[in-house]
Amino acid sequence: MQNTLKRCFHKYLGNFSWKNTLLKKPKVLLVVSCSKRKAPQLHNHKMRASEAYNGPMFQVIHKAQGEGRWSSSLYLGIVSAKYGFLREDEFIEYYDVRITDRLAEELKPQVIQSIINWHNEMNFILIYILMGKSYLKSVEGLDSKVDVKLMVENMGGLGLGQRKLLNFLERYSEKSNPLTDFMK
Repeated sequence: MQNTLKRCFHKYLGNFSWKNTLLKKPKVLLVVSCSKRKAPQLHNHKMRASEAYNGPMFQVIHKAQGEGRWSSSLYLGIVSAKYGFLREDEFIEYYDVRITDRLAEELKPQVIQSIINWHNEMNFILIYILMGKSYLKSVEGLDSKVDVKLMVENMGGLGLGQRKLLNFLERYSEKSNPLTDFMK
């Protein structure tokens, strides 16, 4: 009887493994905007986007990563005034472009489609977007195009933005359970 049940489940579920599915930590995407301050090395050679920026929000991110408070299932996306949406491991060159409302509107299709594509690849359970007012224009309408919990927040100034980011990182540490913490 037990072998018959195994064959039946295998027929419908293939090599599906509940153990692997339930033990994997759900993936979360954090999206922030680029910063004016960049690593000095960027003037000489390309760098990964996650390492190239040195603004206040990235200082919080780098510190969390250095102190082991960055979850292995947390992914970083960056909205750049020059490149549009960047994944953390994409390489960039030095640039000095400032976002405007008009530029954010121009970048919107690429930013939204890139987030959708990454979500389709990774199956995020949460996308948390924390940016300033102008950058937020580049993600307007995303909520109607993704079927995932989406949290979008205006930074509300650098100090407040850093506090919001710290609170998010505290909630989404290796010790937290995003299925219960963020589904509330």
